[in-house]
Amino acid sequence: MIAHLVNQQVVHELLALQILALFLESPTEDSVDMAVDFMIECGQVLTEVTPAGVNAIFERFRNILHEGEIDRRVQYNIEKLFAVRKSKFANHPGVLPELDLIDENDRITHETTLEEELDTQDQCNFFKADPNYEQTEAEWDEIKKEILGEYGE
Repeated sequence: MIAHLVNQQVVHELLALQILALFLESPTEDSVDMAVDFMIECGQVLTEVTPAGVNAIFERFRNILHEGEIDRRVQYNIEKLFAVRKSKFANHPGVLPELDLIDENDRITHETTLEEELDTQDQCNFFKADPNYEQTEAEWDEIKKEILGEYGE
């Protein structure tokens, strides 16, 4: 999920690099597998926006391979990741054209880090029944059609 938020530029790519670095800091089979899957999901976008960061992460993957302290299956997954990178993530696009709905100028990217204290705004985390539910839903359907067209169904 976080990888897709990076792809859609909802969160800054620095968060993705921090997550990858955390996964690979003290590599275990599970953490390396998660890092591989995460990189496959957002690697294309990261390569475009921060090639130096991606190179550093791939260098860490390469070091893990050369250390040889992880399971064969995990080594195979890393090699598969290198093949995906070589193909420039052709089968794993960051953003599908039909999902690229927001204009570049209208995007808001949240710049957060792993160390940062977040304001969760718990005062907004409550449910309130809408007495005019049917009317409100009809209004939202009209707004959705205006934004997405008839394909929003």
